[in-house]
Amino acid sequence: MSVKRKRIIKTVLLTLIIIFAVFSAASIIIVKINFDDIFSRTTIDPLSIYLRYSDVEKDYPREPISFMSGKNKLQGYLYGSANSKGLVVISHGLGGGAEGYLSETLRFVDEGYQVFGFDNTGCNESEGENCIGLSQSVIDLDAALTFIEQDSRFKDLPVLLYGHSWGGYAVTAVLNFDHNIAASVSVAGFNKPMQMIIEWARGMMGGFAYAEYPYIWLYNKTIFGSNLDIYAVDGINKTQTPVLLIHGAEDHTIGINESAIMSYKNQITNPNVQYKLCDKKNQNGHNTLFRSVEALNYCDELDKNYEKLKDDYNGEIPEAEEKSFYESVDKFKSSELDSDFLDDVLKFYENAIA
Repeated sequence: MSVKRKRIIKTVLLTLIIIFAVFSAASIIIVKINFDDIFSRTTIDPLSIYLRYSDVEKDYPREPISFMSGKNKLQGYLYGSANSKGLVVISHGLGGGAEGYLSETLRFVDEGYQVFGFDNTGCNESEGENCIGLSQSVIDLDAALTFIEQDSRFKDLPVLLYGHSWGGYAVTAVLNFDHNIAASVSVAGFNKPMQMIIEWARGMMGGFAYAEYPYIWLYNKTIFGSNLDIYAVDGINKTQTPVLLIHGAEDHTIGINESAIMSYKNQITNPNVQYKLCDKKNQNGHNTLFRSVEALNYCDELDKNYEKLKDDYNGEIPEAEEKSFYESVDKFKSSELDSDFLDDVLKFYENAIA
């Protein structure tokens, strides 16, 4: 091989190495920026069309409870402390907190259960700079259950889990740990954190998401280590715990035929698993499957009225007008749950603890 040819090959290789190094550095930075944005810290919005605890505090007293998850203190609340049927632990979805599931909480209390809802790391009242990542929900739920097991007031109560989305993953993945769980209800949960992330990334970047996969994986592996490999289906199959999997047929956040736990039905060996596919029109999405038709229609009406208000003020609604709008909302109507949905969940719990 001539000296000139060797020089050309060396130059090409060096150029490729530089391109790869620059691409890798840029990819790592892009991944970090995107994850900081997606999993940024959440706070309770004082203006909401949905129920807040201040709307019901006179009728539903609660007790604040905090516990540690890693280096962060997480804040939760115990409702219905005088009830004795069981303890329902709620794991919330990404972008919100435990108070976002207040309608479910109140219904469980009315049915005789104690309810413990808490904010995950980086969410609302809990400590943490941000929500960290998808694997964090199962880590926080494991910490919550460990705390519950060490608190004598709960020792005679069957523990039941209820989780949605991020929480739907957590309440099944946590079955990989050695907790005594009477039953678990997973609503719109995903099976594997990395698969879920790539599904989202593919929606934003198309096929380019696969080129970014090694950097996304490395970022998450560096943060979570072996916890990144905690999968929902593995947890379901590890025990005989009764599990109810619920998913919307038109869920465009966690695809029913992609990352959803339910899409792994043929790999689930636990004989005590039940499935509920929500396919009613308008009650088949990621956040609509548990709302009543009346609530969904009312929320659509509210959205239209709010948009009209924005148009009236050229996009800048005066603070007093905006406050007045939210004060006029019937939050019990907007937060109304689908009775059949909750009846199925409650029946499942009762059969599990009978």
